[in-house]
Amino acid sequence: MPGTEEKLNYVELPQPNTLLTIQHLDYKNPYDYSKMHRHDYFEVMFIKQGCGSQIIDFNTYQLQANDIYIIYPGQMHLMDRRDANGLVIQFRKNIFEYIHAIKHYHLYHTNALVTGDIAAFDHLFDITARMQALLQQKDKLSQIALHKAYSYLQIVLLSVAELNEKAQVNATGQPLLSEYISLITHHINTKKKVAEYAMLLGCTPEKLNDTCKKALGKTALQLIHEELLLEIRRLLLLNELSLKEISFQLNFDSQSNFSTFIKTHTSLTPKELQAAVLEIYN
Repeated sequence: MPGTEEKLNYVELPQPNTLLTIQHLDYKNPYDYSKMHRHDYFEVMFIKQGCGSQIIDFNTYQLQANDIYIIYPGQMHLMDRRDANGLVIQFRKNIFEYIHAIKHYHLYHTNALVTGDIAAFDHLFDITARMQALLQQKDKLSQIALHKAYSYLQIVLLSVAELNEKAQVNATGQPLLSEYISLITHHINTKKKVAEYAMLLGCTPEKLNDTCKKALGKTALQLIHEELLLEIRRLLLLNELSLKEISFQLNFDSQSNFSTFIKTHTSLTPKELQAAVLEIYN
């Protein structure tokens, strides 16, 4: 539908011409952060001290000292900072062209909160502060300094991925599972069959399904349906598209099939689900 894509613009990086920025947690946002929104970039957030709360994709987290959070593109986000302070790394997906040994899908996990000990937090916070100092050089940032900052980022992301992997109860097939979750998130508007993702991953649907069941106790199709329902809830919460436009945006064959999908998975009609979602955050 004409104009649909324009309505779905995400919040962009505060400095649109840069791949990487480091901000203090209380930085002045160039957008209305007091309303539910979603970014087109990754955030790795370090809570140094203080308290507050944030909602990430319908999960509420109470901010505490030494917390590390990962927020990836497309997730719904709302933060009450209160007196919390710390640092937040913001970067676009294409920064992975400059850093190696880690890919964007290594950062995709079901829990946004990364658990780690105080020593790990202090180490990564210190590296992030050094990265910020490099990026804030008054003179023109040299290519050497820029790539040094990227190297610091590489260390942070590898460490965060390692901490998150240790937190997994069962890490069987984790690389394949992480990449699958990333692909679902990216392609949910157009791909809804396990076989389509298996082809992208270069494996059989059976192997993909077995990996999902061993690691999460869910089938590969269940993960697709969960992501599809999550995206529906996100769009309903934004309240910028009609139900017909949402159905079209997510490539349902008909509005009837769209309604049937929601009813099957929530026991609610689309209008009832939207009312329930909006009520939570009013």
